[in-house]
Amino acid sequence: MTQEKHAHIVGICGTAMASLAGLLRETGWRVTGSDANAYPPMSTQLQELGIGVMKGYDPAHLDPAPDLVVIGNVCRRDNPEAAAAERAPDLASRSHRLSLAAHAARR
Repeated sequence: MTQEKHAHIVGICGTAMASLAGLLRETGWRVTGSDANAYPPMSTQLQELGIGVMKGYDPAHLDPAPDLVVIGNVCRRDNPEAAAAERAPDLASRSHRLSLAAHAARR
């Protein structure tokens, strides 16, 4: 039996990131995410999908290490969580555009 893949989205509460979270969830991924602000309608959508949102940006959100980290456009280079994901040798990190393209290619 294969283990469920885990994707973590930094900046998950934006429209594009929440939609990507839903797509990943729909295809069998376990999805978590973090954001500075979580409010409707995106917070409601994520909650209905069973996707938890961690408050703020903290490198500790990447422990245990997910299989994939998607970094949203809202994140600047000095975002501590995004920077930690980029530095981690064992984490695959992608921009949301790259993740959407990869997801579309698998369908």
